[in-house]
Amino acid sequence: MSDGSLTTPPKAPRIPTLDAARAVGVVAMVFGHTLDALLSAEARAAPGMVLYWKARGFTAPLFMLVSGWAVTVAIGRGRARGLDIPRGRLGRVLLLLAIGYGLRWPGWGIDALRAGDPAVWSHLLAFDALHVIGVSLLVAALVLALPWTSREKVGVFALLGVLAVALAMRAPAPVLPAPAELPAPGLGMAVAQALGGTSPFPLLPWCIYFFAGAVVGLSAPADARRRTVALALAGAAMFAVTLWTGLEDLPPAHPGLIAYRIGAVLLLLAALSAVPAAAAARLAPVGKASLGVYAIHIPIVWGWSTWHGLALRVGPSLSAWNAVLVAALVLAASFGLHLAIKHARAAGAAGLRRVRSAMDGVALDP
Repeated sequence: MSDGSLTTPPKAPRIPTLDAARAVGVVAMVFGHTLDALLSAEARAAPGMVLYWKARGFTAPLFMLVSGWAVTVAIGRGRARGLDIPRGRLGRVLLLLAIGYGLRWPGWGIDALRAGDPAVWSHLLAFDALHVIGVSLLVAALVLALPWTSREKVGVFALLGVLAVALAMRAPAPVLPAPAELPAPGLGMAVAQALGGTSPFPLLPWCIYFFAGAVVGLSAPADARRRTVALALAGAAMFAVTLWTGLEDLPPAHPGLIAYRIGAVLLLLAALSAVPAAAAARLAPVGKASLGVYAIHIPIVWGWSTWHGLALRVGPSLSAWNAVLVAALVLAASFGLHLAIKHARAAGAAGLRRVRSAMDGVALDP
């Protein structure tokens, strides 16, 4: 066996634009939720806040599109092929769904939940961003497992995106049904809430943003300059053709609004290409902590079960600057707690390995 066969293949270089975008998505998510919960009516009416509120509509599309891009790049660089790809991602999918449903646990309505109250059950089973990313991840893993070319997989993702929008536009959309109009609590209601219902982020059409990220991951040039140009041109084209469509009056599933949002996100990604690689590398840990920060900051801001978050403890009463300061503190606390949990788990795992090693040594000692 030659020495070359023992050499570990060089690690693929990180994509600075992706690192920066993931970090921006996390920051925008925490600040958006905190400001939404705490800004006073007067602060919301300020011109700067009105402009910010329009831009905030890009936070979830950015978060999901970047997730799709990151997953596609990771799978493409990994060694898993075929069905090993979805098998390897199944744990992550289940974790996302578990956290998503766990954050919606209605501890304040246990008696109503036991009684089968449609309103409480519809709250528990509603889809949020984590649910969408989890299911989209599973679908994307299945597509990426196909023994097809990248171009053919791009076509599949495009077809799935068009199908998602078409199904999301079916009646009674854009009117949301009342909880009493949903199927009875159980599998029927879970499916109805996953696909639409009263969910804030139903799978249809929100999965299209994840699939758009997968398309970016499959088709974006490896060369940084060419990738920036491609993102800018694609984003500008989608952004420009939708400017005159009356976006403020369009429902979330309207193709014009979706194209507008994807175009704006692609333009932002092109702009983030200017972030130096060293700076992007320092931001990477924030992006990698997205799931932990999400799961921690939601209870802090909105509450969980019977725990009252800042939305009730403080309420919509703060000025813009005070709300921004609180948002920065929430971000720092969430990220710090995520790191503490991560380090505690690593220390616990290392300790368990040492205990097992010691026990094995005792067992083997004659």
